[in-house]
Amino acid sequence: MSATLWGARPFATLLGLVMLAVAPMWPGRAAQADSPSPGHSAPTQSGWWNRLQGPAEGEPDGNPLRPLVPAVPKPPTVPADAIATSGGAGQVDKVAAVGIDLGLAGGAGVAGLVLRLVESKAEGANVGSDKAKVTACPATVPWGPSQNAAWRERPAADCKLGSADGVRAADGTWTFDLTAIARLWTGAAPALVPNGVVLAADPAASPSPVQISWLDVDSGHVGVDLTATPAPAAPAAAGGTAAPEPQTAAAAPAPAPAGAPFDTVAGTRVFPASAGGVSPDPLACASGLPTFAASADPCGPAEAAPAAPGSPPGPVLRARPAVDFWEHVPGSTALLIPIAAGLAVLIGLVLGPIGRPAPVFRREGGLSRALARRHPAA
Repeated sequence: MSATLWGARPFATLLGLVMLAVAPMWPGRAAQADSPSPGHSAPTQSGWWNRLQGPAEGEPDGNPLRPLVPAVPKPPTVPADAIATSGGAGQVDKVAAVGIDLGLAGGAGVAGLVLRLVESKAEGANVGSDKAKVTACPATVPWGPSQNAAWRERPAADCKLGSADGVRAADGTWTFDLTAIARLWTGAAPALVPNGVVLAADPAASPSPVQISWLDVDSGHVGVDLTATPAPAAPAAAGGTAAPEPQTAAAAPAPAPAGAPFDTVAGTRVFPASAGGVSPDPLACASGLPTFAASADPCGPAEAAPAAPGSPPGPVLRARPAVDFWEHVPGSTALLIPIAAGLAVLIGLVLGPIGRPAPVFRREGGLSRALARRHPAA
């Protein structure tokens, strides 16, 4: 008794046919993926600054006691992978900042820019965040990533130029609509250098005390969503048509062969009224039928074919030159065809002898072996 299994060669052949059918679709998908985008955006850096760290407000620069004062340790309520802003007693205690890389193609504009931040899930990292008000304002000076940095080193921000209030979702995700600020960073004459935004809690509109801790850029939970508009089209010339592009001098085209005249505007052949007038098929001859002639003038005079006795003379069809198939096949598709064929042959060679089903024999018991060893005479 033997089991019937599929051989490896039919499977390899089927796999090769599937790859040949799918290969022509790959170049189109690759071209679609490589299509240019009008703009891109991404977060670049983040940091936060503590009021209790470093020189205090109004402290002179040459304070001789400042080197003797140790640095304030990092608050345990701010996780190591987070940035924070807090406020209490009518003033801001901590501020955070996020840098944004904003790039637009030539002539593109900003239709929308949204910053997304996620609250840290660490215990004690957020206090009154569900009722807090946080405002994002454009930074007016460059800055670098910091953790628990000195208050005097915090980046300056100007909320009069533009601001965006954060909107908190139930899952702790904050969104800031920075469209108005992004338009200050872009345009023909940018009004502001893109130094990112500074995030600060509003003590007057938030419960006291309040603290919000967001995951920083290095954690991968900071998102920037840019919606860009492509560059406007070239202005149309008088009459509603597009402005003509400068043309380079070109050689005069060769004269068309004699035959039925060709209407270059309508893209059709013009025939006499007796032949039906204008034919919509540029490959049709004056007879109104398509031509298959392989000559310079498909509609020119041709030798009349001998007609059957008693039959009226009819049009003579000529062979039309065949279109070269490989001229219209993309190079990437032509390269994938031999690769797929070679892969199919390789699978057939590797799995062919091994994939053949091995015969399965019936297992003999002890009685059958004893009868087989018994002498026929006995």
